[in-house]
Amino acid sequence: MKLPHLLGNPRLKEALASLPPSGVGSAVLLDGPAGIGKRTAAADLAAGLVCPAENGPCGTCPSCKRALAGSHPDLIWLTEAEPGKGVKLEQVRQLRAQSFLRPSEAPFKVFVIPQADRLNPPSQNALLKVLEEPASSVFVLLCENREAMLQTVRSRCKTFRLAPLEQGELLDALRVRSTEPADRLQAAAAQAGGLLGRALDILSGQEKAGYAAARAFCASLGGDELGIFLACQELGKLHREEYADFCDESCRLLAGSVMQTGNRRFVDIFEYLEKQRAMLVQNPSVTALSGALAAFCGAL
Repeated sequence: MKLPHLLGNPRLKEALASLPPSGVGSAVLLDGPAGIGKRTAAADLAAGLVCPAENGPCGTCPSCKRALAGSHPDLIWLTEAEPGKGVKLEQVRQLRAQSFLRPSEAPFKVFVIPQADRLNPPSQNALLKVLEEPASSVFVLLCENREAMLQTVRSRCKTFRLAPLEQGELLDALRVRSTEPADRLQAAAAQAGGLLGRALDILSGQEKAGYAAARAFCASLGGDELGIFLACQELGKLHREEYADFCDESCRLLAGSVMQTGNRRFVDIFEYLEKQRAMLVQNPSVTALSGALAAFCGAL
C-alpha cells in the first residue's frame, strides 16, 4: 500500500508499504489535527484498496481514476446531510446496511468517515455491529481527537497517527502552492505548526474561526486575568463545531508549550479543555463552556 500524495510521514508510509490490501483490516483510524493531511492519506488508502495492482494505488488504472474522481461504486465518503449539522444516526445506519452488500468490482467496499470523533455516542455505537462482524468492507475513520471516540470503537481500529511537516518541508510545499511573498509564507508556516492545510487556510484568509480563537486564547494566557476573561468571552460567540475546533487547536498549542516550558498551569488547562471537548457530544451550551473555562483559568 502506498500514499503517493501525502507529504512527509515516512513512518506511516513505511508501515503501510509492508501491508497488502488484505492486511489493512476491517477498520483503520487516521488520527491528527485538521490540516495535517488525513483526507489526502484516506484518499490514497481508499484508492489502494480498490486498485487491482499489488502495491496500489497505481494511479493509472480505471479503478484509481474513478476513485480520484469520486465515482467508484465501491468507494463511499460519508458527508453531512446538512452542512454544519453533523452526520446523522440514520446516515450511519444506512452506511452499515450498505457494508453488508457485496462489492461491485473491487475486493472491498471502502467507507471513509471524516470527523469520526464528532459522531455522537448512538452513531458510534451503530458502527460497532459492522466493526465486530466485518464482511468484505473496510472502514477508514478520520479523527482530530481520538479521546472523544468510544473506546469500543477505537479498540476495533488499526490506528495511525499522522505527523506534522518539518518547517523546511512546509515552506517548500507552500512555495509550490502559493504565489504569496516569502515573508507571508514564513509567517503562515510559523502559525500553522507543520500543518499544510492550516497554512493554506491562513494565506487565503479562510482559517476557521475556532483555530483563530485558539491562538488568541493561548496568547492571552501569558497576560493578566482580564485578557484571559475577554478571550473567553469571545469564545461564547462560536458555534458548537467551531468550539470543538477551538478545543482541538488549543490542546495542540498547549501541548507544544508544555514540551518547551513544562508549565504545570498549561497542563491543567490542557486537561480541562480535553474534558470540555468530550462533553461537546452531549450538546452543552457553548456559552456555558466558555464561561466555565474563564472561571477555571481565573482560579489557577
